Amino acid sequence: MSAASASSPSPFLLGLALTAEPGLSPDEFVRLVRRAEAARVDFVTVEDGPGRLDSTLLLALAARETSRIGLVPLGPVLGQPAGYAARFATLDLLSGGRAGVRPRIAADDVEHERIVRAIGTPEGDALVAELFARADEFIGRVGEAWDVSGTAPQGRPPLLSLAHDTVPYRFAARHADAVLITPFDVQGVRRIRAEVDALAAEAGRTVKVLADLHVLLAPTDAEAAERRSKLGEFESDADLFTGTPEGLADRLEEWHRDGGADGFRIRPVTVPDDVYALVDRSVPLLVRRGLLPETYGTRTLRGHLGLSREVAA
Repeated sequence: MSAASASSPSPFLLGLALTAEPGLSPDEFVRLVRRAEAARVDFVTVEDGPGRLDSTLLLALAARETSRIGLVPLGPVLGQPAGYAARFATLDLLSGGRAGVRPRIAADDVEHERIVRAIGTPEGDALVAELFARADEFIGRVGEAWDVSGTAPQGRPPLLSLAHDTVPYRFAARHADAVLITPFDVQGVRRIRAEVDALAAEAGRTVKVLADLHVLLAPTDAEAAERRSKLGEFESDADLFTGTPEGLADRLEEWHRDGGADGFRIRPVTVPDDVYALVDRSVPLLVRRGLLPETYGTRTLRGHLGLSREVAA
C-alpha cells in the first residue's frame, strides 16, 4: 500500500485489548495504557475474570495517569442494575468522561466458551436466546439508572458489545454504541456489517462496527512465522494476523476500505512486545496514510466514537 492520497478512505477508530493478567503489575499496566495514549489509540478494553486483576480498578488507576484515551472495563451482566450503573458512572466521573463498558453475558470464561461451542445447536441456541433476553432487560434498566442519576459526565457511558452471531448482533443493535465483530476475511466484514446495519435500522439506531483481530508482529514475515510456529496451537474466536507492522497496516486499511469496518480492536498475542510493535510501528504508518488522526480531537470516549452526549428521554 502507498501513502495516503486523495482517494484514501476516511480515518477509522482504533482500540487495544488488554488482559488483566496477575503477572502484569498495576504500574506496568498503566505504562501500557499511557503508551497507547501517546500513540493516540482511541480506547483500551480490559478483560478480567478468575485469577486476574479487576479491570475497573485497574482502569480507575489508569484514569489518574491519562487524559484522553477511552477506558473500557469488562462488565459481566450480574447483580443489581443500579449498582452496575453506579460502578461505571464512577469510572466515568474519575476519568472525566472517558469510561465505557463491555457488557459480558457469560459469568466467566468457562461459561463463555461453553456458549460459543454450543451456538448452532438447538440447546445452545435456546441457552443463548435466554441469556440475551435477560441481558436485554438488565442493560435497559442500567440505562434508565444512568438517566436518573446524572452523575456520569457522558450521560450514558458507551457500550461496546462483542458479538459472534445473530442473537448477539441483535442485542448490540438495540443497546450498544459499537459492536466488536470477529470476521476472518474482508468478505466476512462486509457480510457481518450488512447484518448489523439491518438489525440496527430495525431498532431505529446506528451502531459503529469494529473488527477484532489478534496480532503477532515481527520486523520481517519470516521472523513472524517463526514466532507463530513457537506459539503452538492457537484457538480463538477472532482472526490471527501474523506478519510485519506494515503488513498489519495493509490489512486494517483493506478491511476498512473494502469491508466497511468503522475501526478495529487489536488483541496483542504477547504483552508488551506486540503492543509496542503496534503503537511504535503500525500506528505511525496508519497516521501517514491518513487512516488515523495525529492528535485527539475530543476529550471523551463518546467524542472519540463520534457519538452525541446521551441524555434522558
